[in-house]
Amino acid sequence: MVAIDVIKSSNAAIKAKLPPGLVALFVGATSGIGEHTLRTFYQTAPSPRVYFVGRSQASADRIISDLRPLNPDGHLEFIQADASLIKNVDEVSRKLLEKEKELNVLVMTQGYLTSEGRVETAEGLDAKLSLNYFSRARFIQNLLPSLSAAARSSPFGARVLSVLSAGNGEGNLNFDDFELKKTFSLRNAGLMATTSNSALAKYLAQEHPNIAFIHAFPGGVDTNILEAAHFPSFVKTTARLLMPLARPWMITQEESGQRHFFLTTNEKFKTGGWLTDSMNEESASAKKYVEKGMCDEKVGEKVWKRTLEVFERLEKERGLKG
Repeated sequence: MVAIDVIKSSNAAIKAKLPPGLVALFVGATSGIGEHTLRTFYQTAPSPRVYFVGRSQASADRIISDLRPLNPDGHLEFIQADASLIKNVDEVSRKLLEKEKELNVLVMTQGYLTSEGRVETAEGLDAKLSLNYFSRARFIQNLLPSLSAAARSSPFGARVLSVLSAGNGEGNLNFDDFELKKTFSLRNAGLMATTSNSALAKYLAQEHPNIAFIHAFPGGVDTNILEAAHFPSFVKTTARLLMPLARPWMITQEESGQRHFFLTTNEKFKTGGWLTDSMNEESASAKKYVEKGMCDEKVGEKVWKRTLEVFERLEKERGLKG
């Protein structure tokens, strides 16, 4: 376990070591874990160029108003988009690449809680799977050239952080129904997204050894995610009543921001494929899943191949629709 005092001390010390002008993209950063990771990064990095993606313009305006005075030499820009659609991911990527040739940090926290079954987007993907996995893989695919360029030219390098559930639900993937069109359940959706994020981190780190790929489990964080959850009203009411009992075992959003900033800047995580637990250590449970061959590099290669096939189909369908 890395104690929060150690995390804060490391983060304060790294400020003097970070090169000016780091370029970062935060997806799903208008609330919760993503917002507070963004806040820590923008306040700490010298003269950063930071872009963040979310659906709420009002939340983005609040964040920009708060942060710009704290680092007036930085650049902070919001891109409004619903990342559950791959076509929107492509548009966000295009906008970023028009402005930046290199990308040092990509942080993805997009997702939501739900008790609903399969809910398809206009592209035919389940919305949960699209946010928790497919949109993240697409951002990586689109931005790999700029991440590679940063890894070559910057002493800081390049890092990709996907915050979901490392070590908490990996299993054997069903490659015959990769999109879960026939075998969907909330359990299967969780297994697919978690395993795919873990396996991809291992595989892509092998293929791109100068870039760090991190799949992190945040643990219990005291956010307002319950308010946006797709739960029946009685479930939300019950959860609100039980929340005070859970808070002693949860960390604050501010601590979460510090811990995820640590993952994106500490020298330990400069390269490699990492599956980390809520205390910023290598996840022991994830390591067991890797050793059992559930989410290792070989599985990651199959995941990447099937993922690219999904994207090729979506591109073809998009072209047919004009």
